[in-house]
Amino acid sequence: MPNQSTFEDMEFKGWTDPKIARGYADGFATATRLTARHLAAAVVAGPDTHILDLCTGHGIVAAELLAARASVVALDFSDAMLALAKETAPGATFVQGNAMEMAFADQSFDAVTVGFGVPHFPDPARGFAEIARVLKPGGRLAFSIWCGQGSAGAFGWLFEAYGRLADASIKLPDGPDAHQFTDHGLVRETLEAAGFEDITSQDVPSELLVKSPTDLFDVFDKGAVRAAVLLSGQSEDTRGAIRALLAERVQMLSRHEADGYHVQAPCVMVSATRC
Repeated sequence: MPNQSTFEDMEFKGWTDPKIARGYADGFATATRLTARHLAAAVVAGPDTHILDLCTGHGIVAAELLAARASVVALDFSDAMLALAKETAPGATFVQGNAMEMAFADQSFDAVTVGFGVPHFPDPARGFAEIARVLKPGGRLAFSIWCGQGSAGAFGWLFEAYGRLADASIKLPDGPDAHQFTDHGLVRETLEAAGFEDITSQDVPSELLVKSPTDLFDVFDKGAVRAAVLLSGQSEDTRGAIRALLAERVQMLSRHEADGYHVQAPCVMVSATRC
């Protein structure tokens, strides 16, 4: 399977696909809900706050902000995601737009949240500078990033399985590392250059919920664009072997309860203040 020509093409094609949008909303529902609470608390969402939920996706962070009685604008480039977000957070104002070049005036918002959207910035430095532009001085930014290779849980297991079993000739187009900002030194340097201070990173425990051990493969294959591109290019035998190894990890290392298997999916939340 040929790769898309550019990172932006891959992201746009993937996240505007209604099946991928629904796959992400369903597969990552538990994890995104847990993390949304931390993001809303980090920006001190409340009745007197006007907040931009950037890369709103299926609207789970926007819904948490609305529950705190904040005024919320939710932006995403994907009409498929916005359709889901309108169901999840009907009290928000929805905007289809580009996070790299937003149509908002300078200093429009008291806070900005980004729930797992930063890895989709084609140019993170430009994205953070644009966030700083639309924030008022003293405004808060909070965003979440999945922990990647070497981490405990779902993403670490996927990296392990892919590294051991996959055809390495199947590659993604050049783009930013999806997990780079779990590195506090790098995120501090990048955010300071964009005009932020008081930068903190904290580990946030999160988890995915799957009905069956074999379902973890489908969470990535049907609801995560980069993983879906890499996995779809593999042979059926290789896909089966990756599915089996992930299922083994779920059975051995996750928590099994009546509603299914609770799989660790740790992430990092970064918060900062606009200078």
